[in-house]
Amino acid sequence: MIYPRTLHAGGCIAIAAPAFPMGKERLEKCVKRLKDLGYRVKTGQNLAEGKNFHGYLCGSGRERAADLCSLFANPEVDAIICIRGGYGSAQMMKYLDYDLIRRNPKVFVGYSDITNLLNTFALKCGFVTYHGPMVSSNILENYDEYTQVSFLKTIGDWEELEFVNDIPRPAGGSGTGDDCRRTENSSQEENTGREEESRTPKTPIPFRTITGGRAEGRLVGGNVTVVGRMMGTFYQPDSRGKIIFLEDVDEHIASLDMYITQMENAGFFDEAAGILLGDYSGCINKYGEDYLIEKFLEDRFAPLGIPVLAGLQVGHSTPTGTLPIGAWCRLDADNKKITFVKK
Repeated sequence: MIYPRTLHAGGCIAIAAPAFPMGKERLEKCVKRLKDLGYRVKTGQNLAEGKNFHGYLCGSGRERAADLCSLFANPEVDAIICIRGGYGSAQMMKYLDYDLIRRNPKVFVGYSDITNLLNTFALKCGFVTYHGPMVSSNILENYDEYTQVSFLKTIGDWEELEFVNDIPRPAGGSGTGDDCRRTENSSQEENTGREEESRTPKTPIPFRTITGGRAEGRLVGGNVTVVGRMMGTFYQPDSRGKIIFLEDVDEHIASLDMYITQMENAGFFDEAAGILLGDYSGCINKYGEDYLIEKFLEDRFAPLGIPVLAGLQVGHSTPTGTLPIGAWCRLDADNKKITFVKK
């Protein structure tokens, strides 16, 4: 498996739009943000021309495929970061030049609808891709310290990399807001308590073990609804001996159940080595509010009898971590540990 050369300060980022379009004003803000972070920036032709098909596509499937291939072929481009997800990347799949992309591996980043491309490039082109922050969705306005550090570490040079969640944050963010509201009558005891708390080392938010055990294999997966629709296609991920990662947002539990059942019926879990579960913010059961997403995930994945670890801060969450799709993953659900190694 190839690990594309990393993106260094001053490197060139190309902004791609394999799915949703983007308005000119916000695109300009995205470009400025990346430049302010110290990168050179190129913009995909469809974005630059303001292509907008029906309000939800940045050009036809053929146009978007040609645009993305041109960014891979461009020797000046060090990394391609998708501007956002949405709908439509599946329309590109039959038009992509996989031989060209294979010859020009680059750091490729996205999530949500971009799940199609992340897995297909890893499967068909043999290089690691990155389930990580997108330009408009995250980097423009939600590029917090954890998101940035996780991203740069994961696309960087390493032989072994442990994935950890963010550390707990006090209500009110950095605490400056709370400090402004404090009165002169605050007790010395309270002050001392807060000082001691600030000196206490913070540990990352722990993962949640659904099924114990250890497993290892290359990482596949991404958004539940997208992976579910990949079943039966020529680019369905090969999950045999793999660690499967799944996340989603604002999806009804009944809908998640349908997609997971589709994967199950397609044999997607039959020979999987283990499961990692990310963020499921806003996923509720509108037919019975007492059936929570945590219990649903346990009900669906515990019977598989393989190691399952939940609670990764990866997906549509803020902050969001970065995972290397196609990398070799060691999952220790007993000790709540996830490690990637280059092999």
